[in-house]
Order: sequence, then C-alpha cells, then structure tokens
Amino acid sequence: MGCQGKANSESEETDSQALSLSETQVAGAGIVIAPLQQRQVKETIRLIGRTMVLAHSQARAHSRVEGTIEAILIREGQYVQAGQELFRVYSASAIDLQRQYVEHHIRWRSTLRRLAIQETLFAQAILSQSELNQTRTELRQVQAQLFAIETQLRLLGIEPDSSGRIRLLSIRAPIAGYVTRVAVSMGEYIRPEQPLAYIVNLSDIHADLYISEKDLAWLREGMPVALRVPSLPQAGVLHSVIEYIVQTEDTGGRHLLAHVRVPPVSYPLFSGTPIEGTVEKERGKAFIVPREALGYQGGQAYVFTKEGSAYVPIPVKATFIDSIALIEGQELREGMPLVQKGGAFLAAQLWQVGKE
Repeated sequence: MGCQGKANSESEETDSQALSLSETQVAGAGIVIAPLQQRQVKETIRLIGRTMVLAHSQARAHSRVEGTIEAILIREGQYVQAGQELFRVYSASAIDLQRQYVEHHIRWRSTLRRLAIQETLFAQAILSQSELNQTRTELRQVQAQLFAIETQLRLLGIEPDSSGRIRLLSIRAPIAGYVTRVAVSMGEYIRPEQPLAYIVNLSDIHADLYISEKDLAWLREGMPVALRVPSLPQAGVLHSVIEYIVQTEDTGGRHLLAHVRVPPVSYPLFSGTPIEGTVEKERGKAFIVPREALGYQGGQAYVFTKEGSAYVPIPVKATFIDSIALIEGQELREGMPLVQKGGAFLAAQLWQVGKE
C-alpha cells in the first residue's frame, strides 16, 4: 500500500501535513466521514454506597416490667406482623395488678348495688342524705381506682378480666418485619430496659451514596438516580431520586452522602448491602466524535478533515466519556467533513511516511 503526503515546505510542521489515499486504500481502512456536529452532552457519574434502614423501620421488643421468660414464640429470621405475640413473661407485678383489678371490680359492683338500695331507702325517707352522699363518694373513689388499674393493665398489654383468670404478660411486636436477633433465653430474668428481640422492617429501605466535594457543585435534590444492587442482579435497575445531601461523621471521618430511597423489590434487602447509583451530569454542548476518529503523534491528539482528496490533521484536546470523545480545537467548525472512523490508520500512515 502506498500513500503520498502533501507539504508546502520542508520546514513545515507535521500538523500542517496532508495525506492522500486511493479509493482502494480508503475502502480497505474502513474510513467513515460525516459532518462534525455539536450535541448536548450528559456524563454518567457512578456513586457507591450501602443500603440502610431508618430509625422508624427498626424496633426492639421490651417488657415494661420485670419478670421471667416463660415462652419464646419466635425464631431469628422469622417475619412477624405488628402486634404478634413474641414472648410470654411471668411478672409478679403484672399478676398483682390483675388481682387488684378483680378485688376492686368486686368492690365497685358491691358499692353500686349498695348505692341503688340506699337511693330507694332515701326516696322512702328511711335513709338520711348524709349516708347517701357518703356511699356516692365511696363509689367515685372505687371507680377512680378501678380505672387506674385498668389503664396500667392495658399499658402492659393485658386486657382487664374480672373473672379472676390470671394471665402471663404477653410481649408483642411493635412493628412488622424480620426478627434479626432474639436476645434472651428461656427462664432468663429480664428488666424493662433490656431488649428482648430486634425487628427490622425491610419494606422501606434507603441508601446512602458517597459523593466527593466536587460533586456538590452539580448534585441537587430531586435528581433521578438509577440504582443497582450487585448482589441481586435479578432485581435489575431501580429508579429513584436524591432526597437530600448531607454530611455525616463517624469513626472513619467525615463523609458527604446523597440519600435516596430504594424502591421495593421482591427480594429481602437488608441494611449494609452494597449498592451502586448512577446520575447523569449535564456538560453542555460539545463536538463529539467516536474514539476511532482520533489519531496520535507525540502525545498530541488529532482528528482528520477531508479537503478535496486529501486528509488534513487538526490538533485537538480530547476528553473521553465511555466510547465517545469530546474534542476542542480552534480549527473545528460545525458541519466540516470529519473522519469518524480510521483516525489511527491515517495518523500511522501520515507520520510513518514522514519519518521514511
């Protein structure tokens, strides 16, 4: 294969040279020419982070009184509904409250019957007003005491029962979710501040994506984010938006985070799972060519325009985004015929010929 370079003088710089090729050479090299155009450019930024569960989606089951674990009705990894019974606890204070409720309920009914009888006697002028008022005062006191005990029982999760049946204290799930840990064993003595089980609701998963300081100039709340969980490729691409941007501090130092909500998936997604997010960044208008359009000589990037039958190199500054190159140069013009494929071949032929 032969080729011929054009030059105005022997002292002319290499970037002013031109290369002529035959039709056979052009076809063999696969050279493609198209008008140079400016287009709106979007750059895809990849952010790395981890999933997280917010405070309102995490819960600990507690007993409000001291007692002993008599039954464990759950296991770790089990899904429970809100209000589902988790433990049964023997509590002396809870049993004493139930006993007091029965006693005060009996006293209240007795006082109520006595008051009905006294009102009949008072109507017949057999009983004095002071005796009637005294019974009424006693009834109000008994009612207040009964109401206070009933309220305490309901706060413990025990339905007041006047039949005299004494029940163990039931510890129920405060939220629906997965039991991540059972923290007690059978027969263990527990206190109110002691957590019995940990529950996580995975229907509302969020993620914190780490960002750099330079990203603060363009990242905004409400920007779309495409999420992907590497450990769950079957979940596909999940679409969300940036809810807020925040700076946090932990033992590892300070971090800038973009907080997003993870859309629901049909697979359990736990806290701390690695997750990737991609955000599109607007870069404005620029001249765009494929990577194949570029040729190099001495570390300088060139593109080639066709002038007549010759290919003329133009020095450019190139920035790469995936498979495309954003080029800048004083000689670039909108619509000029530019080689879109085969730049490396032209550069090799032009400057190899020049050396020979």
